[in-house]
Amino acid sequence: MSHPFRRVSATQLTLPHALDCPITLFATPDVPLQRAAAQELTTFLDRLTHLPTLHGRTPPARLHRVALTPDFHKGAGIPVGTVLHTEGVLFPEAIGNDVACGMGLHTTTLTRDDLEPHLDALEDTLRRVFFQGQRRLSTTGKQREAVLRSGIGALVDTPLHPGQSGLWSRVRDSLPADARQRLHAGGQLPVLSVPAHLDWLREPHHLTHDAQLGSVGGGNHFVEIQYVHRLLDRSTAHHWHLKAGQVVVMVHSGSLGFGHLAAQQARTVAQAALPEEPVWAALPVRDGGPAHQPVMDALNAAANFAAVNRLCLAGMAAQALSEHLPGTSTSLLYDAPHNFIWPDPAGGWLHRKGATPARGFAGMQGTPFAFTGEPVIVPGSMGGSSFLLAGRGLPEALSSASHGAGRLRSRGEAMRGHDDEFHAFLRDFRVVTPLDWRRARPDIQAQKLRELKQEAPFAYKGIGPVIRTLAESGMAAPVAELRPLITVKG
Repeated sequence: MSHPFRRVSATQLTLPHALDCPITLFATPDVPLQRAAAQELTTFLDRLTHLPTLHGRTPPARLHRVALTPDFHKGAGIPVGTVLHTEGVLFPEAIGNDVACGMGLHTTTLTRDDLEPHLDALEDTLRRVFFQGQRRLSTTGKQREAVLRSGIGALVDTPLHPGQSGLWSRVRDSLPADARQRLHAGGQLPVLSVPAHLDWLREPHHLTHDAQLGSVGGGNHFVEIQYVHRLLDRSTAHHWHLKAGQVVVMVHSGSLGFGHLAAQQARTVAQAALPEEPVWAALPVRDGGPAHQPVMDALNAAANFAAVNRLCLAGMAAQALSEHLPGTSTSLLYDAPHNFIWPDPAGGWLHRKGATPARGFAGMQGTPFAFTGEPVIVPGSMGGSSFLLAGRGLPEALSSASHGAGRLRSRGEAMRGHDDEFHAFLRDFRVVTPLDWRRARPDIQAQKLRELKQEAPFAYKGIGPVIRTLAESGMAAPVAELRPLITVKG
């Protein structure tokens, strides 16, 4: 399929445009490229040609660089896999509604051989824990406010309620002593005010349950029990306490309905700042000024919520594992969002939409990853291999990497055809959903199958060319290949 990009090297293409900044797509020749994604990006960039009209009201508003990861595909307004480096302006809409959606990876003390005899029974246990009321996660209003204001700090600093038990203790126990260094930005971004979310906080001193915290979410979100199929960099794997055959837990989820509310709040503030601008919700930012604080409060609160939510989901998986193999323990390896806006240490702002941070050695000083680079978690399609890599901080890629394989077909396209391929896939793949296949009515089962089909392997790019691009371009170095045992889908 034709597209407007021009190849300049084995791993890089460029997009000619009137904007005076580099626009680089990282993709080897065997990575499929979507014309629709290229058109969506061009439409967005055409709107940004209006940025000079912001001059005189703020410091110069500029777009310094655009980096596109190999999972680049059509999104909603801006393609997934897009990274923007701006100065003097924020675009809350550029990161989408699922604010701080991200990936977490937890190691366990189990091996594949330990777990395989229990897989049939584990399916039922996972369904009970995730979907049938056994997550046992209650919080007070004070704890919820702590989650929003300080993220991981709510788990390690806020005292438990006298009547509180269950999952909170397991989550706290799974955190290593250096946990704050194993969550991007420490898992606790600063929030001055959370007025839009008082309905979620509820009574400050009473224990209550809610329908969000500890939820997988829909779409391509999942919790997956995996094992280390092979080590690709034994030195880094040893440093990260990974071994061949080891069971790990991968979590892909975000801020759910809470994040949608935060995104709406951020867009409202930005639109009010420059209502006459034809650019989407462009928010002028003056260094040290307060104008952008309500936007960052909303986004940071959602990011804190999302990080804690992923920790809860991993704790729920650990709870299910320990029911069959008592004494199982888990430990956080790393967690990072891939839909977010970051202040760039060198100045300006980094917007990542479906792209994960991939800092190198210099960017990880003072953390457990100073000698390896930032862990980069890249899931494959459902049922396929995932990969763990080490970031290399490539400047041309804005220290970013892919957040997955990337869609090849839209959800609507995936629903059409491929029936035989899909049913053959389901026969060999263990997937846990709220629906119990053995007891569901045929019409309900058919509806759930249609939902799952949107995320089937044929809907996604192959993971191999994506990983080769990351490695050959210098964006990230492969450390381990992971393969699934059981996947939980919302």
